[in-house]
Amino acid sequence: MLQRIVAACDWLSDWSGKTVSWLIFPLMITITYEVIMRYGFSAPTVWAFDTGYMLGGAMVSLGMGYVLLQKGHVRVDILYDKFSSRVKLIIDFLLTAILFFPMMAIFIYTSWQYFLLSWARGERSGYGIWEPTLVPFRFVILAAWVILALAGVSWFIRTTVSLFKGENL
Repeated sequence: MLQRIVAACDWLSDWSGKTVSWLIFPLMITITYEVIMRYGFSAPTVWAFDTGYMLGGAMVSLGMGYVLLQKGHVRVDILYDKFSSRVKLIIDFLLTAILFFPMMAIFIYTSWQYFLLSWARGERSGYGIWEPTLVPFRFVILAAWVILALAGVSWFIRTTVSLFKGENL
């Protein structure tokens, strides 16, 4: 059962990270188009800024679970690397339980509230003159925190099994 949970969480993290990595191309096209129009033809666009931060924000936020799956998040290795494998597992277990899950609960709850408020008010971007709706972007941020939390569930299950059974999942 635990293996299926881990596999499902890992699949979602892997799929979301690899899928959103393709957003780099529309982001590059958007920025390139804006630069050419602005500086080459003195005709800046009204949509490029909003599109750029939404694409970039979606790419970075939806990639967080993938980065955790690949163990790519930054950690302070000065002390951590000097510990034994068992002490590392204990540290990972405690910090995931004490810090990671409560923070994920706060971020998911807050993102859910922002999404509902955005939906109810028909929130629009106030950064540019195009003013697109922010509802899809708010949903992406909520989805990103959920995917990261599920990647954390997978991480926690692996850590727990390794710590208490000495086996790797």
